[in-house]
Amino acid sequence: MHRLLKRQIKQTFGKNFNINDLDTQTLQLLEDVTETYSNFDEEKTFLNYTIKKNKKELEEAYSSMLARSRLAGIGEMMENITHQWKQPLSIILNIVSLLRLKMKEDKDLQIIENQTRYLDNTIKDFKDFSSHSESEKSSFLLEKSVYETIRLFNFQAIANGIEIKSTFEKDLLVQGDIGKFNQALLVLFSNARDAFSSQKIINKKVTIESKSIEDKIYINVYDNAGGIPNEIIHKIFEPYFTTKFKDKGTGIGLSMTHNIIKRMGGTLEVLNYKDGALFKIILPNYKG
Repeated sequence: MHRLLKRQIKQTFGKNFNINDLDTQTLQLLEDVTETYSNFDEEKTFLNYTIKKNKKELEEAYSSMLARSRLAGIGEMMENITHQWKQPLSIILNIVSLLRLKMKEDKDLQIIENQTRYLDNTIKDFKDFSSHSESEKSSFLLEKSVYETIRLFNFQAIANGIEIKSTFEKDLLVQGDIGKFNQALLVLFSNARDAFSSQKIINKKVTIESKSIEDKIYINVYDNAGGIPNEIIHKIFEPYFTTKFKDKGTGIGLSMTHNIIKRMGGTLEVLNYKDGALFKIILPNYKG
């Protein structure tokens, strides 16, 4: 008899109750209940085994869901900022245009115009970076994604004294969501920036290269920031793993990037290369 059933009988009739005193129908009912309990135990054991076996996949799915939720929030926020800022910037540019008719050689006015256009272009960059048309979500040119990401990251590169070098094969077509792939590249650039912040390196460089071989596209992103300690390099794609302070990162960036590349049918690997870290992305070469 199942242990739970025995416990219930003892609680109801007392420890000295003789189960054989029950009638035939009741005994048969107890046998059926015992079989049900046994089946339940088997199902529970199988469920525990399944959860344990797929723990990593569940963690990745949760991390990806959380990242998508946050990115969706960021996208909505950028839409609101774009809407709120667009009209004031347009008014400023119109006023500047009118003033320039009277003050053609005024240098201060030129500075105001240049900075206002810079703000206007920056807003466009943010919007284009995370929001694309449905046609662009089916396939996109790799060089377009690289250009957009470098352009968006360029301010951080200048502020941190980082030189960005790009060498990529033209007209490589990739299948997937360009907005998400942009985010994946930006995470790799941002991680290089963070790595430089803890190193005393004069000539900081981040390089991105791409080429196609047969039906594959190979993209390498590497830096000269000193590399990743061997004892943790195998963990960096795990959800919430981070060596940064809490105010510097959550540990989901590289995990999210890994999942984005995986959903595009590709792979993402990392290794120490020369005097830095090398991230290797391999994607199918989409011929259209």
